[in-house]
Amino acid sequence: MSTKFVIKEGKNLTNDELVVINSWRKKEFNSKSVIKPEPGNDDWNKKYFILLNENDKIVAFARLHDVNLELKGKKYNILGLASLVSTERGRGYGKKLTLEMKKFIEGSGKNGIGFCNKKLTDFYRKCGFGIITDGTSRFIYKDDNGQLIKDPWGGGDVIYIRGKDDLTNRILSNSTENVISYRRYW
Repeated sequence: MSTKFVIKEGKNLTNDELVVINSWRKKEFNSKSVIKPEPGNDDWNKKYFILLNENDKIVAFARLHDVNLELKGKKYNILGLASLVSTERGRGYGKKLTLEMKKFIEGSGKNGIGFCNKKLTDFYRKCGFGIITDGTSRFIYKDDNGQLIKDPWGGGDVIYIRGKDDLTNRILSNSTENVISYRRYW
């Protein structure tokens, strides 16, 4: 079965694509938020990675967020991997999409960081991602009022693709240092 890979900004997603993406996010992650791109909101310019079959039906999708992090007072902008879903299991669609995203992240020069349930860790390892076991506990969300909220991602491992800066090395070299995130969920 042939597939086609596309990257779209949220503003270019069709209503049919949004229905598929939102319904699968609810099914897979019990997500209560709805992706609704509108001028000026976060979803408008966000990148959506979509794998289509020969009938242009979505068989896998994911998104990348621009995320600001801070480690030991130094600020970083990374690409946050989110909502990777394969709508048809066991056909290699998730892997194909993940490898395309990996190429995109590597080409950007930025770090790519995401969070995964432990049952998915081996999948990401096989796709060439680095793994920080039990790493989500090190990522702390800092809200607009400066309040720190621990582990909003619910536990699990951190997956990463190294960027050109020193962030990944700094995270790996000190397993007790927390990483501050200025984005609650990604």
